[in-house]
Amino acid sequence: MDAIFQQLVDIIQLQQQKIDAIAQKLQQIESIGGGGSASIEDYQSGKMYKRNTLVVDVNTETVYRVLRDYGPSVTIDDDKANEDIKIVGYESGFIAFAHDPSQAEINNLPDDTLVAVYSSTDPPYQPPN
Repeated sequence: MDAIFQQLVDIIQLQQQKIDAIAQKLQQIESIGGGGSASIEDYQSGKMYKRNTLVVDVNTETVYRVLRDYGPSVTIDDDKANEDIKIVGYESGFIAFAHDPSQAEINNLPDDTLVAVYSSTDPPYQPPN
């Protein structure tokens, strides 16, 4: 019987070590920030925003993450330029600008984003004959 109880104690101790290791990893993840506190809402001008809030530009269906507590918000464009928000996701696989994008606009894009710069005054593309 003593051998059976010792095996049971060994198993319980091993499980406790695994639980402790998982708890340490969770504490490390939580110390990075966020802690599961993100929320999502439609963007509004004149509002105070908390870090990690997700806001949606209802005109473009583009999602932005609030980088720090700030406010009152002005407009999506102003808040991006002030680096208060950063793009998280959007519906298309690329972004088109009707102007040369600023460094702040580029910084607000997700990694591996295809950027197209165009001008409405450019002549239409004509394939070679």
